[in-house]
Amino acid sequence: MEGAVMIGMSTIYPHMTEKEEQEHFRKLLAEAERQRNAQYALLKSEDHHTHCRDCGRFVDKSRWLLKISAWAQRSQRPLCAPCSAEYDFEY
Repeated sequence: MEGAVMIGMSTIYPHMTEKEEQEHFRKLLAEAERQRNAQYALLKSEDHHTHCRDCGRFVDKSRWLLKISAWAQRSQRPLCAPCSAEYDFEY
């Protein structure tokens, strides 16, 4: 039957099955996570603000704020997850 979509074929990648497509995206996500972790490993604490501005708790590397950034120049500091949850960021 011409023009019919085969069941189990990817709609994004016509040459792949849905299972192959899922595996492809899983690999892409894993690589992105690996690169993000490698980038965090290169961060140096002396170049960043590393403590929550509200409670003083040490924050994870993904929240560190570079000391030379515009936010740091405006006296902003990173927030830990619990303190961040207390703010209403819907402007």
